Amino acid sequence: MARTARKIARRSTHFPGASATTKEIRIQRTLPLPLRRPLALGIHWAHDASAAICSPDGVVCAITEDRLNRIKHYYGFPCRAIEKVLEYCGITSADVDIFALSTHSVFYPTHAHHFRVELDGSLLPAAPERGLWGFLRKGGVRAAAERVIRDNAEALAQKKAKRMEEVRANWGEFAPRHWVMQEDFLREVGLLDERIAHYYVHHHRAHAASAYRLAGFEDACVISIDGKGDGVSAAIFRGEQSGDLALLRTSKKEDSLGSFYQAITEALGFIPADGEYKTMGLAALGDPDGGPNPFAGTVRVVDGVLRSKIAWEFRDYNKHNPERRVANPLSSVSHADEYRKVLDRLPREQFAYFAQEHFQENMLAFARDALQVTGKDRIAAAGGVMLNVKANGLIRSSLAPREFFVFPDSSDSGLAIGAALEALHQAGALAHGRRLETPYLGHDHSEESLDEFVARARGRRALAVREAEHEALAGALLAGRVIGTFRGRMEIGPRALGNRSVLADSRSVAVKDRINALLKGREWFVPFAPVVLDSDAHLYWEGSIDYPYMTFAVRASDYAKRTVPAVVHVDGTMRPQVVRHDTNPWLHELLRRFKAQSGVGVLINTSFNRHGLPMVGAPEDALDHLLNGWVDALLIGRWYVERG
Repeated sequence: MARTARKIARRSTHFPGASATTKEIRIQRTLPLPLRRPLALGIHWAHDASAAICSPDGVVCAITEDRLNRIKHYYGFPCRAIEKVLEYCGITSADVDIFALSTHSVFYPTHAHHFRVELDGSLLPAAPERGLWGFLRKGGVRAAAERVIRDNAEALAQKKAKRMEEVRANWGEFAPRHWVMQEDFLREVGLLDERIAHYYVHHHRAHAASAYRLAGFEDACVISIDGKGDGVSAAIFRGEQSGDLALLRTSKKEDSLGSFYQAITEALGFIPADGEYKTMGLAALGDPDGGPNPFAGTVRVVDGVLRSKIAWEFRDYNKHNPERRVANPLSSVSHADEYRKVLDRLPREQFAYFAQEHFQENMLAFARDALQVTGKDRIAAAGGVMLNVKANGLIRSSLAPREFFVFPDSSDSGLAIGAALEALHQAGALAHGRRLETPYLGHDHSEESLDEFVARARGRRALAVREAEHEALAGALLAGRVIGTFRGRMEIGPRALGNRSVLADSRSVAVKDRINALLKGREWFVPFAPVVLDSDAHLYWEGSIDYPYMTFAVRASDYAKRTVPAVVHVDGTMRPQVVRHDTNPWLHELLRRFKAQSGVGVLINTSFNRHGLPMVGAPEDALDHLLNGWVDALLIGRWYVERG
């Protein structure tokens, strides 16, 4: 890990949960200067593990572990992501004031300076000196504290050894990924230094914070909803002008709407916590007049609280699906077996349609209740369930909130950001949220390093390399080329937004089918999304064009169906990304040039990854996709590369 931090301009300040001395830090590349203290390093350690650095100015850098280790939806501790965010920002743990974890379970209770942030925002302990170890260290009794720790060292060591033994027994081959095994790593990195405040932030409060503190709203109806996290499946908060999040409603994990959809996904033969987008795509093929819905009443909403007739239970996915084993210690919903029996009497398309219909009805009811109990007309939302763009579109069209922000990294990978932001708020360093100005908050590679990489690759391989010019790129797309992009900072979240995308001609269904054959290798019914020039968006659907992150589905116009059929799903919907010049100048210019040549300011935009792999995270990953024939060409930095 890089240890070369550049520090300047020390100045004195005080804030809860940090040392009295703070400083500004000059960091590399294009990050804002200076980087203001306090700095919070947030992590999420389980499914979709991730790490993030946040400051009082918002998100500085965020990276998911799978973009680095190439294990999709990596379930484990984000060791590489921790190292990478520190390295990318040009800092070390000596510059970190807060270590925030997206759970209210305390991993290191003997750490002298730790807090637990509960779902309702209560802070336990409310100050460091209220903890046992902090109390013993306070007021000249440090020697007593050290004696207590020394006298109990053997008991603590035995407890730790037993816990590690249990993890090895339960996690098997995945045991080295468990948080219990990471103490040596954290000590080496420096995050167990007692100067650093540890904040354990409840899973759903971290989700809520990621949405509310980046929505740019003074007050809002705040929704967190997913499968399960810290014993909760959904929560409703009222975001106050003070920056506080007031908890109003909570739903138990046994009543989870997300677990219902996960069970449906597994019953269909897709991988849960990954293939839900396939369930949503398949649902579009069902018949609205296909009879009574067999799932009606399974889950319902009562005054903003989810109620389920089925108390969802969970099991080891790999043990129960050895023929579809995944590279993660994934849990699944036991009731998937019962739902497979329903498939004996229903076509898969109709089964998915009924599940999506039941899901959408509940999402609409939940959002309606949330608006009512909060008394607010703006929604900020996060959690894996919020990746269902059809439900999001229905909420927006039916309830017409004044504004509706869905955090683009709504799945658990976004919890690192949420935990860090909430910890900063709890420490008194972030009174009000910030509007998310850009989703491009991951790491990048300097132009010089990419130049060197392309030169080396060209020397070893038969590659045709030329400088990438917008006019020529537009011409290549017009000629049917499927082009992978590797430029700028990586997007946060699961949706590619231009910097790690595969782009192609939206007018050609044949090109769409070719992408599926070459790259995705996935079911034909999974739709591709359009990236749309902002000045043309009104041609392709009615209403708002405020869709920068592919988090909503819209109803395609007749013009869209005729002109860009490759990005219109079979049910007549689209999941657009609208690009303005100030959000992504390079992509905006490419769309403008493509329109000049084709008459259409729309391209296919899908994530740059082979099916089953995570989005490309390094230039080597991008080149592999080209050399394997999964794309026709590669835009890497300022170079356009094809096989020779």
